[in-house]
Parts: sequence; structure tokens; C-alpha cells
Amino acid sequence: SRLLGGSLEELWGFECSLCAGRNVSCMAWNTLQPDLLAVAYGEFEFTKQTDGLILFWSLKNPGYPMKTYRTPCSVTSIAFANRSPHLLGVGMYDGTVAVYDVRKEEDKPVLESGYGGGKHSDCVWEVRWTDKDHGAERGEVLVSVSSDGRVAQWSMSKGLEHTDLIKLKRVNTQSKSAAANTKREAFISRMASGMCADFNPKDPSLYIVGTEEGAMHKCSVSYNEQYLDTYTGHSGPVYKVAWSPFLSSAFLSCSADWSVKMWHSDQEAPLLSMQSSSDCVNDIQWSPTVSTVFVSVT
Repeated sequence: SRLLGGSLEELWGFECSLCAGRNVSCMAWNTLQPDLLAVAYGEFEFTKQTDGLILFWSLKNPGYPMKTYRTPCSVTSIAFANRSPHLLGVGMYDGTVAVYDVRKEEDKPVLESGYGGGKHSDCVWEVRWTDKDHGAERGEVLVSVSSDGRVAQWSMSKGLEHTDLIKLKRVNTQSKSAAANTKREAFISRMASGMCADFNPKDPSLYIVGTEEGAMHKCSVSYNEQYLDTYTGHSGPVYKVAWSPFLSSAFLSCSADWSVKMWHSDQEAPLLSMQSSSDCVNDIQWSPTVSTVFVSVT
């Protein structure tokens, strides 16, 4: 009853003339300086596209940002590196992946993908840093998920070099009985649009990818041709997947079908399904201290 009756009180807001009228697309806290918040601004719709903006806010001064980065198009995803928290990975609406060094004064990326170097051909919905503890190269790498169907890994040892972890292919999300009673139709495109991903906290070689068609796939960085498992409980785009920090075989997913589902990686059907009232669920996050608590945003 105490949890159900809880409330949140607004302490202050971060705003200035630079971001007036702009849409907040994503945010990321710095892993070294806990009072530093990076906020990206951009539009998700094609007809509303403008330039992008990243502002670095501090709890010490909510009235004006510490640093400002301007980008040629909308910013759709950002993430600070864990081992090198001065590096900020950025994904953009036009498919660009860029890495900024926040220690530098200029607002130019230190590394940026180009059309000849593996740039995505569609929007980058998520960027995520993960440890690479296999193969000859070790360290932290940046992974991007895009609507073009590619999950790409970016290494910074010699510029910004990419490797496709997997190219997402469409699967039939209908049950076998429903598929048998439905006239078979060919896919317009064999590629599936990637929306989100999360790497397993215990085994970083395993990851879950959510797609626009509603399917989720468990994949391995060692296999780029096939899925390890597929989960088909959602009827709309999957906006977020999140492994449990306490149980490495459990994960959450949220979708435009108004639902949040909890899964066990060894079972095809969800363990638990929760429905929102009448809104798509845009984000979910596990509690870092309580294993049975998570938060969702509609």
C-alpha cells in the first residue's frame, strides 16, 4: 500500500532558450560524475526532422548547460562509456554513429561513421557500450541497433571500424494454428527493423534484440547468421528490453501493444504479462537494489 500510494515531487527542471520548443529524445547519466546528465534533442518523425542538439546539464546549475553539441540531424540515442566515461556514443536519425570526447572544447565528434565505413542506412534507435572479452581484441566497444536491420559493433582501435554482429531477418510471429488458417503472404522485406538491445550482465557475449515487428531474438556475438532463440509475445514494436541485474536468465520487454512482459531466456512464453491502461510503454528499467521492482514509462 505504501508503494501504491507513493508520489514523485518535482525539485527543479533543466531548461534554457537553447532547447525551447525541442523534443527530448533520450538522456544518459555519466558513470564517473553522477551529477552530469547528457540530454539529447531530436524528432522521431520524418516530416518533423530538424537539426539535433546535446546539452550537458549539472545538478549544480540547472539554469544553463555546461556544454553544448549541435548535430546536423536529430539525435535518437546516446550512451556514456563505462570504462572511459569521457566518451559519449551518439546515434542519429540519418544512420550516423559518432563518438564524442566530452573533455574537448569543440563540438565535433572524434570519430564518426561514413557511407564507406559501414554507416547505417536508417535511424539508429539505440547505442550501447559493452565489454569485448573474446578474440584478439579486448576492451569496450560500442554497439548500435538500427531500422536498417543491422546490429553493428564499432571498434575504436583504428578509427571507427564496424563489424555486423547480425543482420535481422523477419520471422512469422503468428502461432502455428493461426498461421495454418491464414493465407500465406510474402514479406515485403526480409530484413527486420531493430529497435533496442541489451547485453547479458553475466555473459556479455549474449544479447537480446527487440524488433519493430514485435519479435525478440537472443543472439550471440560468435554467431552472425542465426538466432539462438526467438520470443514472439508482443503484437507491436518492442521499444525496450532489459536483463535482470540479479537473475541473468530473466529479462523484461515493453512494447507499443501497451504491455510489459517478463521472460525466462529458456522459455518461449512470457512468465508474466502486465497491461497498461491505454498507452504504449516506451521504456522500462530494473531497480538496481530490489530484485522484484522495476519502473515503466508510458
